[in-house]
Amino acid sequence: MAISLDPRKAMQRSTIEKREGEVFEWTGKMNESVYLVDCNNCVVTVASKCTKVSIENCKDTKVILRFGNITSFLEVINCTNSEVTLGEGVYISTIMVDGSTGVTIRVSNAVEQLEKIWWHKVSKLNVDRGAELGLFLLDKIPENNEITKFQHVCKVKPDNTFSKEPVLRENGYPVTEEEKLAAEEKMKEYDQHMLEMIKQNISITPKKTI
Repeated sequence: MAISLDPRKAMQRSTIEKREGEVFEWTGKMNESVYLVDCNNCVVTVASKCTKVSIENCKDTKVILRFGNITSFLEVINCTNSEVTLGEGVYISTIMVDGSTGVTIRVSNAVEQLEKIWWHKVSKLNVDRGAELGLFLLDKIPENNEITKFQHVCKVKPDNTFSKEPVLRENGYPVTEEEKLAAEEKMKEYDQHMLEMIKQNISITPKKTI
């Protein structure tokens, strides 16, 4: 008999919150998403595969990924002076940075480890490509009415530099009950899709595009 699972129970959030000046490792399960929130001056190593990684409201904190994740997605929200390091061989298709200042993404080989970075309301966003190539600076985005309706995206080029362009912020955030319900329905569909991937125990790495 087939077993029906609630996707919101099958996929769990592992929350790490309000840590101060700690160095530690996260070792969890593949069906868990790592949610790091309100941490200050910490070094966190994600030492096993997970669903996705989210970092929010953290300051002076370093996150090191030793493994990729099922969604190949990482987000940094409202953080200050924080770093994300993709370990050797770790591939993350998309990193999204929102409302943050002083964020550094560290990679050893951008072409092999990263496809694109989306950002909005961010200043001092850097990609550290190692000792040989050094920092690639993404300029500060002015906070005015004309600019903040845009997101920006950079894509990795074959020479380990980045193309950089503004793009319209798709849909924005829900501001009415109807939009909220529509967003929740899309999330349910996403959860169901992720549940099927977990049940099949398949790790999918998205195909890179240039």
